[in-house]
Amino acid sequence: MAEAEAPAGTSKSGYTYWKRDIGDAHVLPDSTPKKLDDDDAVQRLKEDPPRVSSVGSSWNAAGTWEEKDMSVAARAELERILSDESLALLEGANTKVVACKATVTGDSQAYNIRGRPRLGFEFKVKCSWKGTFEGEEVSGEFQIPEFDSSDLDGFEIRPSGKSSDASGKAAEALRKGARPAMKRAAETLSANMLRA
Repeated sequence: MAEAEAPAGTSKSGYTYWKRDIGDAHVLPDSTPKKLDDDDAVQRLKEDPPRVSSVGSSWNAAGTWEEKDMSVAARAELERILSDESLALLEGANTKVVACKATVTGDSQAYNIRGRPRLGFEFKVKCSWKGTFEGEEVSGEFQIPEFDSSDLDGFEIRPSGKSSDASGKAAEALRKGARPAMKRAAETLSANMLRA
């Protein structure tokens, strides 16, 4: 096979092979940059508004995996949520038990996965509680050794009552009865942290 002669001044190899002159160059679209006027720039911003999220970065327009440490803020927020009087751990006829002080340790991460923000956490929770149970004043403490965002149905509440028999009964009722309140607290935590 005979190789075709290359026109003078061109090389078959080299880094800038795309700059060569070719016979069918008129078929290719024009790729020279064009300056946008102000109206075009404003219109493009309206069509594709910038992302606003506490989790995702502005540079990650594709929404690939991102991770951000939220441990300090998430622990403080969960302590605030649990200590709020409006979150009843146990509620019913002549019964209302609330957490009065909470201590949270552990880690939390905010994730942005394919453009969807999520909050992940692994906490250890200690709470003191008080209130009325079947008309009697009660108080005590409980612990959740593994409060994990990936298993909000599988956490264990370990309550203990202080001194009175009614507190012991309330503690036993909290073992199962406080689960829905703790799940609501986790959902509120996620919503608050991802909105911030």
